[in-house]
Amino acid sequence: MKSLFRRFSLAALLAFLPQIASAQWMQQTFQLKPGWNAVFLEVAPEPDLCDAQFAGLPVESVWDFNPSVDAPQFAQDPSTLFPGAPGWLTWFPIGHPLASEGNLSILRDGRPYLIKVADAAQPVAWTVTGKPSLRRITWASGVINLVGFHVAPQAPTFQNLFAGETGLAGQPVYVLNAGGAWQPVANLASTRPNAGESYWIRCRLPAQRAGTIEVDPGSRQGVSFPGNFAEQSLRIRNTSAGARNVSVRLLPSATPPAGQPPLAGPVALEYWKTDYANTNLGWAPLSAPVTFTALAAGQEWNLRIGARRSATSVAPPGSQFQSLLEVTDDLGTRWVIPVNADPGSGTTAGFAPAGAGSGSVPQAGLWIGEAVCRAVSQPAHPSDPTLPRPAGGDFTFRLIAHVDGFGTTRLLQHVFLVRKPPVVAPDPENPGFNRVVEPARTVVVTDEALIPSIIGPGEITGRRISSAAFGFKQPVAMTGGSFGSGTLNGAITLGYDDPLNPFKHVFHPDHNNLDERFEQKLPEGKEALTVTRTLSLEFSATDPLGLNPPGWGDSELGGIYREAFSGLHRNVLQVSGTFRLVRVSRVAALNGG
Repeated sequence: MKSLFRRFSLAALLAFLPQIASAQWMQQTFQLKPGWNAVFLEVAPEPDLCDAQFAGLPVESVWDFNPSVDAPQFAQDPSTLFPGAPGWLTWFPIGHPLASEGNLSILRDGRPYLIKVADAAQPVAWTVTGKPSLRRITWASGVINLVGFHVAPQAPTFQNLFAGETGLAGQPVYVLNAGGAWQPVANLASTRPNAGESYWIRCRLPAQRAGTIEVDPGSRQGVSFPGNFAEQSLRIRNTSAGARNVSVRLLPSATPPAGQPPLAGPVALEYWKTDYANTNLGWAPLSAPVTFTALAAGQEWNLRIGARRSATSVAPPGSQFQSLLEVTDDLGTRWVIPVNADPGSGTTAGFAPAGAGSGSVPQAGLWIGEAVCRAVSQPAHPSDPTLPRPAGGDFTFRLIAHVDGFGTTRLLQHVFLVRKPPVVAPDPENPGFNRVVEPARTVVVTDEALIPSIIGPGEITGRRISSAAFGFKQPVAMTGGSFGSGTLNGAITLGYDDPLNPFKHVFHPDHNNLDERFEQKLPEGKEALTVTRTLSLEFSATDPLGLNPPGWGDSELGGIYREAFSGLHRNVLQVSGTFRLVRVSRVAALNGG
């Protein structure tokens, strides 16, 4: 085996210079020497076409080892390889005599490659821009694997890297020496893998090890905050044999490649700080590295992170806020995670809620939350009978509000979120086939009787949301400031003969607004009074509960709730407290609009 690897005369990789000016995007730079080079891509190249990536470079061929087929266990001398060789995909530049026989057209992230540079060429820098890769190694057992690792400059030794992994611990590792020949690593306890370099490693039994820690942002695309999403979870697992100190820090993004969403700025990232010893819990900016000390072997650190959109509210059309998270441990494993966030609702361009039309406003949509009343006035109080005073407990009830595309806010007692199926019609260009004229969408309905006419025939799928604290039927328009700023006011009147008037009782003859013979309607004031509720929503820039979640000011709003009741008592009753609302839908039109 040793002699066979030495026959594969490859030139060693000189340097790996990660230009971590990225987030969504980072740059990886290789110094390619004349002859053969073994590299490991830590990014998903953009563009990914080999023709584009190697244009203008003295690269004669690129080889991708595919262990999923019946292939040799090790790389032979390059002069013996040929296009279509078992286990290899190959690219040749345009104009090369073998160009038509190549079967490798794109480069993939998290993959090792063998790159042949013309023997007479000078060393050349190859810089690749792309999104950081989260692809893990797929080990083939019983054979030699060509692999690379996500590591920091001070990487873990091969012994530490594979400790506890039966199929890899103590197995041969082959590395290119300065003369370009493959040689076995003599001491696995002191030799470390280099970032951007690939190695031949024997895997004796099925294995999964990709580093001493692994990260799971929920998607191989990284951490994303689209639409209303303001919080995500980053899971970091210790896969080593001992306790690890783990660190997470925020890094800037490189300039996005052409054709990608422009960089609006860094993501205003925060994390949920849990300092139980000092009872310090809450959201804090991720401006400095966050660490977890002594994460036990096999254990996970679930880090809650969020994007504060109110701090990134204005962005050019089509742009994204982009950053990058670097996760490292004390042995030297290093993962880089792409992070992006859509502009918040405060953006002045490029935002149009569904169904809003040309008059859409950033806050348009359906908002649901609750009000918590904590104070009530005392009519018999000698000093100030109108001043709300702390009550003996909290009274909580649901609030439902809708903001249309022109900024009008309506208070709702109930609402239906109904799924409208897609509308299809015959495709004139493809006879016998249908095409989607209108895609499926969610509609916000306030009158149940309208649902059949809005969604058409078929099964009704949706949900009804209501508030038992209110008794009106039609939406109540609110006046005053704008939704999200200032104060909105609304009035609800329950006539003295309204079935929901609190003075009326179905089974009590003295509260039916009829005379003793149940013949004549009594005027107001004989048995019941008209009740008027005047309420106000005073929005605040900060969370009145002090939690200040990342979505505050964008997908979450709130402030001070006040309400005055007249008709229940000879004096007007006042209550006050707080309210919080969360946007559950961006549909800006009611009842199908």
